[in-house]
Amino acid sequence: MHRARRQNGFTLIEIVVVVMIVATISAMSVLAINQAFGRRYASEADNLLIWLQQLAENSSLQGAAYGVVTEPGDVKIQTPTQLRAVIYYRQRWVAVTAPAPFVLSEDASIDWLINSYGEDELLPQQNIANPGSTGDEQEKIDEEEFLLPEVAFLPDGYLEPQGQIQLSFDASDSTFIFRWEDQGSGITMELKRQ
Repeated sequence: MHRARRQNGFTLIEIVVVVMIVATISAMSVLAINQAFGRRYASEADNLLIWLQQLAENSSLQGAAYGVVTEPGDVKIQTPTQLRAVIYYRQRWVAVTAPAPFVLSEDASIDWLINSYGEDELLPQQNIANPGSTGDEQEKIDEEEFLLPEVAFLPDGYLEPQGQIQLSFDASDSTFIFRWEDQGSGITMELKRQ
């Protein structure tokens, strides 16, 4: 009587099937991760557009000029680049707390492609530290301490000066372009792939 031999191990077909299943799952995971990063970049661009539109609405509702100042980040103390809202108040640009500054992600960079007016400022500024003080209390400040916005949202719906903003990311070939027209039609966003 022969005893049936028990097989130890797997057949070649079983191994090939397992390898194909693992390869398929890995490929689907990589694709899902890439799509998640793409959605993250698009989400940050959408949030920037909403933030800019909020500044335009605040300008129209309050009847005051709002501007955007870029505050570059510092790698040494790990602070990210952020965009801060400023308002034109008493012939000076003053930082505001609302809306909160827009913080860019670590791998994001922003470029302002603005048609400059030359040496002329959009709105002139006074050279005093506290416009509400009188007499000897007024102190002169350096012009370097002035907040000079890259763009200004005017109460009549215009955005000056003309130009565009480019938001790009180190790990992506996508660039988000924010444009505005001189007719006060608002800001539009488009995606450009390189």
